[in-house]
Amino acid sequence: MRKGERTGWLRVAVAVLVLGLAAWAANHPTAQTSTLAQAERLVDWGRLKQARSLLQTATNDAGNQSNAPLLAYLGHIEARFGNLQAARALTDKALKLDQACASCHLYRFEALARHAETLSQFRALLKLHAIKKQLQKAEQLDPHMGDVQWGWIRFDLAVPASLGGGSGDALKHAAVLSRIDPVDGHLARASIFTSQGKSQEALAEYRAAAQEYPNDPQALFALGKALYQQGDYSAAAGLLDRAWKLDPASAFYGAYHAADLVRLGQSQQAQAVLQTAQQQHPDSRLGDFLTAQALADTGQNFAWAKQLLARYLAVPPEPEQATAADARKLLASLSQSGS
Repeated sequence: MRKGERTGWLRVAVAVLVLGLAAWAANHPTAQTSTLAQAERLVDWGRLKQARSLLQTATNDAGNQSNAPLLAYLGHIEARFGNLQAARALTDKALKLDQACASCHLYRFEALARHAETLSQFRALLKLHAIKKQLQKAEQLDPHMGDVQWGWIRFDLAVPASLGGGSGDALKHAAVLSRIDPVDGHLARASIFTSQGKSQEALAEYRAAAQEYPNDPQALFALGKALYQQGDYSAAAGLLDRAWKLDPASAFYGAYHAADLVRLGQSQQAQAVLQTAQQQHPDSRLGDFLTAQALADTGQNFAWAKQLLARYLAVPPEPEQATAADARKLLASLSQSGS
């Protein structure tokens, strides 16, 4: 991930090559990497629809129908889409195939926990022990899996201390996570502080991650996004630009970078970022929505904002991003403005 600086024509040539290879790899997921690794990368990039399609195709193959980690990860993605019945069925099948699969227990925990959130408090409490047991088993099988610590943190923040959760335990798991992945450790502490309303402490963790790992796009983006959300667009600009250039395949990085450029009055540069994003991931269009939102907020080019929203609505949105209803509401407000 961390490469030395390059200058002149060589730096330009390498940048072009990286962009080309990233686009090629996204469309050839089995080249050089496993299907599961590619699906995980797609999820990190905010491209869950593509990850879901990749895994659905893979698990339909006769050679993968007994592949417990693939089935469990597809269950994880289905849970992110809100398809909890499928998530529970897939993770249950995965565990029947392999009880020693740590990730299968982790994603079974997630499926059960998300289902519990749809129940009454009393019924959810009755299921708490079984839910926690899956996380304990995952950690027992693989104590070095960072995602298990993230699972504990989410559990701790959702469950009161009297029932085995609480922010104190969450911070302990963040400390464990720091030993596995220092960047994730900072981001975990930031999320805990955010849940406590401690915005300055959270920002300090984001800063520490970006300063300690200046070539890690996740660390740079996390700080850039936090500054963007606080309205400090100038401070966010360099961070978002560098994160996007380090990893242009991410739908998140380009989206926030383009929106930030608009808020700084640099619409032409934003258009160039969105054009690259369209080539990299045509079905993941968060940048269109965030840029339209930035145009609306700053009173710029409502016609372009409407075009972007129409493009955003042309495909189903990614889960956990702006919904079609959000886009239609913004479009209606632009139309009512008369501009």
